Amino acid sequence: MSELVAKFPPKARFLFKPSRYKVLYGGRGSSKSWSMARALLLIGASKKLRVLCVREVQNSIAESVHKLLSQQIEALGLQSFYEIQNTTIFSKINGTEFIFEGIKHNITKIKSMEGIDVCWAEEAEAISDMSWDVLVPTIRKSGSEIWISFNPRLISDFIWQNFIVNPPKNSMIRHINYDENPYLSNTMLDA
Repeated sequence: MSELVAKFPPKARFLFKPSRYKVLYGGRGSSKSWSMARALLLIGASKKLRVLCVREVQNSIAESVHKLLSQQIEALGLQSFYEIQNTTIFSKINGTEFIFEGIKHNITKIKSMEGIDVCWAEEAEAISDMSWDVLVPTIRKSGSEIWISFNPRLISDFIWQNFIVNPPKNSMIRHINYDENPYLSNTMLDA
């Protein structure tokens, strides 16, 4: 595969460095989800990954990051590498796959997942402490990572207390806002 050049806000470039936990938090328009989607697609194109994309509740694929990943595949010109299906995204070339699940209503299914390289927890401010208690030990493959993106809500939230106030060892945490996203259109800021 030829080398791809992709734009990333400076604060999101840490996503390409290994760490058990990678956390991007801040306001809307800051490129958190966009950056995580791009980074996962690029890393998945360079080596085989099994990526579990979760949120607390996902009643349909439309409530997942499936659409965002699909848009980024097109933006990056990776249509020949990734096959986008109704409920999954995968590569016939190297076996990278993206799986989409809600945690709350699929606890047993989540617990039995094997071989996850990266778990991306989107809208993590809504993920309960009970769900985190299931999710973290499930992501147990050697070298596996948990990527977390969220908009801060309450300082009492589990995510804030356990990943910002008292982060686990081997964490990389970045705060980013819309004014630090050089790719956000000025017309969007004026709306």
